[in-house]
Amino acid sequence: MSLGTRIASMRGYRRLNQDQLGGMVGVSKQTISGWEHDSSKPNANYIRELCLALDCSADYLLELTDDYRRGGA
Repeated sequence: MSLGTRIASMRGYRRLNQDQLGGMVGVSKQTISGWEHDSSKPNANYIRELCLALDCSADYLLELTDDYRRGGA
């Protein structure tokens, strides 16, 4: 599962549309769409904001674990 697929999956799990997530992260819905389709990648600052908005770990988004929970819980 790619970074973009994980962003889209967590966004759906949190019941957010691209516009809502973009507002939480500080980017446009077009940027969210680009990330979800893997045509562009978020930088480290946006990874942090995505983790806070989606309440998931960076390790999950970056495909280092399949556990989305923060703090290894």
